[in-house]
Amino acid sequence: MALLITFLAGISILFGAFIIKTVKNPEIVERISIALALGSLLSLMIFDLLPDLFEESNPLSWYWILLFVLIGVGLLKILDLFIPEHEDTDENHDTENAAHIGLISALAVILHNIIEGMTVYSLSLSSRSQGVIFAIGIALHNIPMGMLIDSTLEGHKKSARLEILSAVTLSTLIGGILMALVSGFLSEKLISALVSVALGMIIYIVFLELLPHVLKTKPIKNSLIAAIVGFLLVAVSCILG
Repeated sequence: MALLITFLAGISILFGAFIIKTVKNPEIVERISIALALGSLLSLMIFDLLPDLFEESNPLSWYWILLFVLIGVGLLKILDLFIPEHEDTDENHDTENAAHIGLISALAVILHNIIEGMTVYSLSLSSRSQGVIFAIGIALHNIPMGMLIDSTLEGHKKSARLEILSAVTLSTLIGGILMALVSGFLSEKLISALVSVALGMIIYIVFLELLPHVLKTKPIKNSLIAAIVGFLLVAVSCILG
């Protein structure tokens, strides 16, 4: 049952992708989904990751947390250099840069969802109700990410989009399976280090990718509204979780 709950938390990525396929104007949805992702990831940092990392029970001191956060930022920056056709100019803002955002977002979300999958599995073993509530919270903030990843990868081959979406969707379940296999050997320090790396990746996406993208969209009012909605949506889900 714990693995089933973990799996259901991850498939909300596909629901976001399904929303993209059913609308008539994908460009508008793409802009809205990126703004939703901006708000949701920012909210996730504030209400979920940061409190967990800096609570008194965390086995890592603040300077170790900072080091692993910087490693997360650096990893995405390095990956950034190897992903072609993503220079953000006025001419390619809605095509090449959007595809780049989708790729690096998928990489960061995979790592983040693996960690969340481990958490969902652990909670579900101790309390099924807690596991379900936390899984709902994950599902809520995964929907905008599914919209983001699918819409920004529109220029890629269908097989490539399917592979990326499948990897993101299954990453939560993979986290649950990993926890089931290595729960007896995984230290709290290692888990905190992985969460810190994921936080660094999300910081990179929010401030160096999503925010500049949203600020260039017109009319910006719609994007700001979508960002606020995404922020509030995840804030509520984190509080429930």
